[in-house]
Amino acid sequence: MTSPLQKLEVPVKLPFDREALMGKDPVKRADYFEELVKTLEELLEELTRNSNFALALADGEAVYYILPDATGEYPDGTWRRIQVGDNLEDQRKENGIFVKAHKRVPRKT
Repeated sequence: MTSPLQKLEVPVKLPFDREALMGKDPVKRADYFEELVKTLEELLEELTRNSNFALALADGEAVYYILPDATGEYPDGTWRRIQVGDNLEDQRKENGIFVKAHKRVPRKT
């Protein structure tokens, strides 16, 4: 089961302890590396969750390349990819409406 992609609300910051790294205390250095590895594992888990996803779209549903604004609307300049019938279209929002920028038609076999 995949989770939806989510925007990170805070910047990612790895722990950094100069004293532990440069100091001579092996216990303090080991504690620091343990904290760093735990943080990196959490980050890797989040990146994996957000990169291993599949989308199943019905006709008329779209993939947007930006998050909606606070009102739930997509601003002008937003790009989306949408299935229209058997075709796939890239569209860009201009003056409040999405207009076709490129259409891909399936090959005939």
